[in-house]
Amino acid sequence: MKETLAKLEEFHGHLGPYVVVGCRMGELALRLLGAKKYFELKIASKAGTTPPVSCMNDGLQLATGCTYGKGNIKASDEGMPEAVFIQGARSLKIALLPSMQAEMGQWLRQDGERTAAARVYELKDEELFEWEFMDTE
Repeated sequence: MKETLAKLEEFHGHLGPYVVVGCRMGELALRLLGAKKYFELKIASKAGTTPPVSCMNDGLQLATGCTYGKGNIKASDEGMPEAVFIQGARSLKIALLPSMQAEMGQWLRQDGERTAAARVYELKDEELFEWEFMDTE
């Protein structure tokens, strides 16, 4: 855990819960799709470009190897902690549970960014996300 959080902090510039959400979301997508990092996925993120939710995009990039430079991640400006992972004809939509988004806000206010981020990292996938597989064709 410490190593992953340190990498996220170095890449993103600080450690907050949404960068951890993106990382965990990306790791889950790789596992569920059986995909390899860097070139086997495309991501359509709804996290947008406004912090704190947009911080999720940096976690997605670090976990999956999808980058804006390669063009295999795009973000629409909806400000929602949700992403669709596309692998060929298969897609997987993963979204942060609304109840967890409220909980994270409370943790941020009470405990600060680093502690809230660590708490998010320790949760089970089922406690953080809802997901569904979809056909892309």
